[in-house]
Formats: sequence, structure tokens, C-alpha cells
Amino acid sequence: MKIKELFSMQNELNMRIVKEHNLDNSSLFEQRKLAFLVELGELANETRCFKYWSKRPASEKEVILEEYVDGLHFVLSIGLDLGFNEVKVTNEVDLGEKMDKIDINSIFLTLYQHGSRTLANDEFQRFFDTFLGLGVKLSFTFEEIEAAYFKKNAVNHERQDTGY
Repeated sequence: MKIKELFSMQNELNMRIVKEHNLDNSSLFEQRKLAFLVELGELANETRCFKYWSKRPASEKEVILEEYVDGLHFVLSIGLDLGFNEVKVTNEVDLGEKMDKIDINSIFLTLYQHGSRTLANDEFQRFFDTFLGLGVKLSFTFEEIEAAYFKKNAVNHERQDTGY
């Protein structure tokens, strides 16, 4: 995974939004954390993993991937706010084996907990690993995640072009 490139692309988008909306980047950390939590909830809703009372299936894979990537934008933004422009990426196979042992609802709850904290250095790495692990648990490859991120990042730039 080209993680340094993802951080760089996210930084470019963030700085564009800050400039075009006349914002103070240093004051956006709490909003970015809340935005992540909202996106995480939207992702959970599309997977329907917690809806034990319903027989309706999860949304299509593409819909779930788009929601996942929306969350990734904010994970990267949070990392940038904490001074990261790169993190160690766990091997996809190893991450998959680890996540196979964990219930998906527990992964979501762990991410809610991490997303609510300040996230010191080691905590951000665990937060990032858990979020990538959720993607693997949802049956996405790193290639799919990366491609979807590139696509959605372009959409986000187009939205800025049109005054979103």
C-alpha cells in the first residue's frame, strides 16, 4: 500500500479545503474525529453487521467500499493532525489472520473508542491498523482500498471545484 502517497494526497485535499473555506487547520482536529465517527456509523449501517433483528442483507460491496474510504479520508486527516505522514502498514495476510479471530462488531466498537481519544503516537498506529483490519475483514484488498481512495479523492476535489 502506498501509504505515504495517501497521506500526501489527503494533506493536499485538506489544505485546499482550509484555504478555500478560510479555515484554521489547527482548530479542525475535533471536527475531523467527529466526522470519522459519523462516517464509521454510516459504514456500519451499510454492512448491517449489528442489525440482528433484520433479515435484510448488507449493501453492495461497492457501496460499503465507498463508505469505508470516506472513513479512511478522516483516518488520514487525523494522522496528519497528529504529525504523521507515514505509518507502518501490517502485511495484508497477517492482518487478515488477526482480524479473522475478532468479531466485526468488536472491531467497530474498538474504532469508536479509538476515534474518541486523543490518540498519542502508539495509539494512532493501533487505530490505523484496526481501521485497515476492518477493511480486510470486509473482504477488501489493499489494492481495492487504494484504488477506491484515489477515485473518491478525485471526487472530493471535483466537489470543491463546484462549491460543495
